[in-house]
Amino acid sequence: MYITLNNCGKNYHRTWLFQGINLTIPVLSENQAPLKLAILGANGAGKSTFTLMLAGQTDPTEGRITWHDSNGKSLPQTFWHKHISLASPGMELPEEFTLAEWFEFHQQIKGFQKSVSLTSILELCGFAKSTVSKQLLTFSSGMKQRVKLCSALLGNQSLVILDEPLTNLDAAGSELYKTLIENHLGQRGLIIASNRDDEWVNYCTHRYTIGDSELRAV
Repeated sequence: MYITLNNCGKNYHRTWLFQGINLTIPVLSENQAPLKLAILGANGAGKSTFTLMLAGQTDPTEGRITWHDSNGKSLPQTFWHKHISLASPGMELPEEFTLAEWFEFHQQIKGFQKSVSLTSILELCGFAKSTVSKQLLTFSSGMKQRVKLCSALLGNQSLVILDEPLTNLDAAGSELYKTLIENHLGQRGLIIASNRDDEWVNYCTHRYTIGDSELRAV
């Protein structure tokens, strides 16, 4: 599976974040290790927007993004989400749900790895047992970020996209992030949008930098 960007650009509030991007991103290949890619840049450079474009959450202003299966056949955008696990600070959780209801909902919509249970998520996140009956709207920002990371990294999708994954996390949350990537990512592709070395430097083998309206390999 691979993603192709043809002359892609994104304009936001009359400012071009990037333009003229022509790039092929291999997500999965029989002959290569899974993609581990960091998208780097300063705040406001367009990192988050770029990852949301790859995920089909927003469209490029110009150009085209195409997902291809292993046979080179293009996949309709409505099917991209089946292959992606996404965690982003801007991603909203169903806050009226309790943690237990969220787990069941996510299990039905996206699915978890076979070994994952609500109990194992409690243990990984360091949540008290009583947390299962609490609505997500009562969670702190750090607790919500832990839930988002579990959503993305404990799934089965081919590609995991993480946007500034250590946002709102304390030292224990950072350890959770490390554990999830090292023990649960497995043979899946990984794209991390970041401006912090500790989010990506130990996990990504390739990197691109967004700045001055372009995307550059580093």
